[in-house]
Formats: sequence, C-alpha cells, structure tokens
Amino acid sequence: MHCPKIIPSFLLLVLFCICCNPTYGQIQQINQELNKLSSIKDSISKVNSLNRLGTFYRTRSADSSFYYGLKAKRTATNVNYRQGQADADLVIAHALFKRGLYAESLEILGKILPYYQQISDNEKIVRVYLDMLEVENKGISDRPKIISLLQKAIQAGKKLEKDSIMSEVYISYVNRGPDISDDSITYYLSKSAEIANRYNDERILNHIRLWKARLMILDEQLEESLPLVKKLLEDSQRIGNPSLEINALFLMTGFYEDEPKKVLEYFYEAFKVAQASGEKSLEIYILNYALEVAKQLGDKDEIIKIYSELDKSMTADWENSRKFMGDYVRYNTIEQNNKLLGEENAQRTMWIVIISFMAIISLMIIYVIMLRRSRKAKERIELLNNNANLQIIAMEEMKHEAIREEQQRLGQDLHDGLSSSIASIKHQLETLAIDTENSFLKKKLAVLVSDLTNAYDVARNKSHEWFYTDEDQQDQTFEQRIRLLTDVALPDSYYNKVIHIDEHALKHANMDTRIALLRIIQEAITNILKHAKAQKVDILIYEEIDSLILTIKDNGKGLDSKKSTGKSSIGLQSIKRRVQAMDGEIEIASDSKGTEIAISIPLNPG
Repeated sequence: MHCPKIIPSFLLLVLFCICCNPTYGQIQQINQELNKLSSIKDSISKVNSLNRLGTFYRTRSADSSFYYGLKAKRTATNVNYRQGQADADLVIAHALFKRGLYAESLEILGKILPYYQQISDNEKIVRVYLDMLEVENKGISDRPKIISLLQKAIQAGKKLEKDSIMSEVYISYVNRGPDISDDSITYYLSKSAEIANRYNDERILNHIRLWKARLMILDEQLEESLPLVKKLLEDSQRIGNPSLEINALFLMTGFYEDEPKKVLEYFYEAFKVAQASGEKSLEIYILNYALEVAKQLGDKDEIIKIYSELDKSMTADWENSRKFMGDYVRYNTIEQNNKLLGEENAQRTMWIVIISFMAIISLMIIYVIMLRRSRKAKERIELLNNNANLQIIAMEEMKHEAIREEQQRLGQDLHDGLSSSIASIKHQLETLAIDTENSFLKKKLAVLVSDLTNAYDVARNKSHEWFYTDEDQQDQTFEQRIRLLTDVALPDSYYNKVIHIDEHALKHANMDTRIALLRIIQEAITNILKHAKAQKVDILIYEEIDSLILTIKDNGKGLDSKKSTGKSSIGLQSIKRRVQAMDGEIEIASDSKGTEIAISIPLNPG
C-alpha cells in the first residue's frame, strides 16, 4: 500500500486541534464547574469560574467559549477586577480566532500580554504566545514571527514553577516551528511525553501517538502503524474526543489508497463526528476532501450529495458567524463601557484626591487657628493667674506692713503713756520723800521709786516683744512667699526649677530688704526669664559676710543687658533701680547657653 499525498498536508493543519480539545475528563470538569457556578455569590469567584468554563470550551465550542468569556468580562468590568478582565480577554481572543477574526484576536492578545508580564504570570504569558503563533500560522502566516513566538514561549517556560504547559509548547514547536529533522522531531516529542506523563496529560499523550503513527506512515511502515492507528480510533471513541477520532479516521484513509470508496467512507464517518461536535468549519474542511475523492471516482450522485452537505454546512456556518458578529458587537460595547468606566473612575479618583487634599488643608488651617487661639488663651489665663497671685502677695505684704506699722504705733503709744504715768508717780514719790523727815519712810519711798523704775523698763521690753512676731516664723513665711511666686510664674509642667534658700540667709534682713528681694525675683521671673525662653531655672539665696546674695540662673537663649528692649529691658532697669536703692550691686552674665543674674545687698543688722 502507498500513502496518499493528502495525508501529510492534512495532518499539519488539523493536529493542533488535539492540543486544546478537552478530553472526557475535561467534560466532567465542565459539568462540575457548571454545578458550582450556580451557588457562587462572590463576584470575583464567579468571574474565575466563568473564565475556567470558557477555557474548557476553547475548541470544543467556540460559541460556548465566547459566551462564558463575555459573561466573565462583563462581571469583571463591573467590579473592576483587572485580572478577571485579562483572563476573559484571553478566552475571547481564542474564540475570535476560531471564528476567523484573526486581526481582532491578535489585537486583544497584544493588549493583555503586557499585563501578564507586569504581574509575572509566566503560565499565562506562555499561553498568549501559543495563541499568537496559532493566529499567525492560520490567519497571517508570518513564518519568522511564528518562530520568534515559539522561542519566546520556550524562554518564558524556563521560569515556570509548574511546567505542564511546556508539553504543549514542544508539540507546537514540532508542528509550527522551523523545518527540523526526524531526529529533532523525536527529541521534542520525547520531551513533551516526559512532561505529559508526569502530569498524566492524556490529550498530549494522544497527540504524541498521532505524531508517531504519522511518522511511521510517512516511512511506509504501514503494517506496523495500523494497530497503533486502530488503537487511537478506539480510545478516541471511548473517551469521547472528536478531534482525536477525526485525526485517526484521516490516518486510516492512508491504508486504502487503492480503494477510493473506502476512503470516502472514512471521510463521511469523520464528517458525522464533526457534525456531532458542532464544528461547522471542520465539517466544511472534511467535505472538501471528500469532494476531491468523489470527483476521482466520477460518481455524480456522491458529488451532488457532498455539494448539498457543503451548502448546509456553509449556510449554518454563516448563520453562526452572523450571530457571532452580534456577540462581538456586544463585546465591543463592553470594551467601550469599560473604557468610559475607567475614565469615569479616573475622574472620580481625581476629584476624591482633590477634595481630600482640600479637606486636609482646611483641617490644618483650622488646627493652626485653634492652636494659636489656644496659646493666646493659655497666655491670657497664665497672665491673669500671675497678676492675681502677685496682687495677693502684694496685699499680704500691705497687710503685714499695716500690722507692723499699727504694732509700732500702738507700742509707741503704750510706751509714751506708760512713761508719762510712771514719771508722774515717780515725781510725786520723790517729792514726798523730800518733804518727809521720817528716815524710815524715806527709805521705803526710795525703794518704791527704784522698783517703779525697774518695772517700767520690764514693761517696755515686754510690750516690744508682744507686738512683734517670732523671727523664725517670719523667715518661714517669707520663704513660702518666694515659693508661691515661683510656682505660679514657673509651673512645673513647663519649667524645671531648683530653689534653695539658706536657713540663716534672712535672719539679718529687715522687712524692707525682704520686700525688695521679693520684687526683684518677681521682675526677673515675669519679664526676663520668659523672654529668654528658658526651661530650667535655679534660684539661690544665701548670706555671705555682711551681704545677702541672690543668684538667678537659666538655660535660655540669653539676654543682652545693654541692647535689651521691650519688657525684658524694663525688667532689667527695674531690678537695677531696686538694687541701687539698697546700695547693692548687680552683675548680669548672658550668652547663647543662658543668663545668670547675681545680686549682692548689704544687710542691716538688728
């Protein structure tokens, strides 16, 4: 037997269908996915399920594949699910290819490839390359482009963690790649078989068996190849794989070159399988081969019969194409809506950003205004508190001054009255002593005068002590006043202050000195230190020889005693005047690390 010339060329055109056609196991997957789809509520999961269905139907039914792809694209667009949109486009692009819209299919594939590259989905990258090369092969026939795509697919496949799709890449390289020797074909088929066996991929293994049978037929090993082809035919009918069955039937025609009627029977059988699968383009393809055989036979009835079937298939294919074009219009509508939605979302996002930015600016302005008002209010409250406490201190000082003056006045009045009364009595006693001649009476009167004089001195001293408070108690009260003043003017929450007053420092200071000392501390704290922006303040009062020493030291930005202006200048001048009024001395040392005021006031003992 001799192999017909039509068989090698046919196989090169049809074998690709095996690569993507679902096996019986995939039919089960379709049924399982359909059952699961009805219970899915989540939009993302629904899109993924629809895309899986579209993938299962890739070449089993272009219409079904397109239907599920279109449904997935619409849902993914509504929920802005970018990966779902890309996966749906991949399904739709293959359906367009199967319907002959090659340019449209290639355009979609070219758009989604950069997205998969961006997210590093290497398996989808390989799939896009495989689909591109099939479109190029069938629709455009750009041979260098096809080889380039195959090479890119192989390079991308090296990055895969799961390399199951590479068995299909190697098969495609044999089918669509450059002209290679039989040894090279065997090498790539072996690599494909190794991967397919590892993943138990029956569809690829059947494809490899077809290739081996074809190679044996081309090598005229007809007797050896016949059992292999029959086994493929049985397996295809068992698992329900129409493409495998059609290819096996075409291979069977190679064994009956001398029996055209037998060849025609195999073509009719292949035509029935194509009818059952709903692939009108495949029906037309098979009928054209059958027509050539009928013409060789010269059987007019067969020729008329085949023409009649061709007309039916072509009419049905046209109707399908017309319906499919309506679906394609809907796809374009979705794409346009998606574009408009994207623009609307972009505008919405821009407005959201603008409004958010303006809201943030407004909040910042309100915060700054409130912060300033809060600071001003705090400063006013602090100033009022300071003034109130200073007025209290001043009132206490005035009260003590008034009491002291009243005590002195009463003491003086008592002293004057007592002195006048005692002097009068003493004078009368002395006159009586002079006038009497009784010596005993004179002695008694002299003793009485002496006792009266002593009693006067004692009364004068006691009255002085009674009108003046204890000095230790005065020192303690004065120290409390200093601490009260500093606590009010320098609150602990803002200032770290250290106050040390030597217990003997105020023993020899009169009331005027103490009041002046309090005024100096007040001026230094309220006017100078705050202008220096100090955070730490040390106040020290101690006695040194015949002088009372006061030092006030801070860690502020420093003051220039000669160039100071405003409140700080007024405060310095006031301090200097008070010190000078008490014949004291003042020294001011100031730099960027702080200011130290040292004051020496002469003591006025007793």
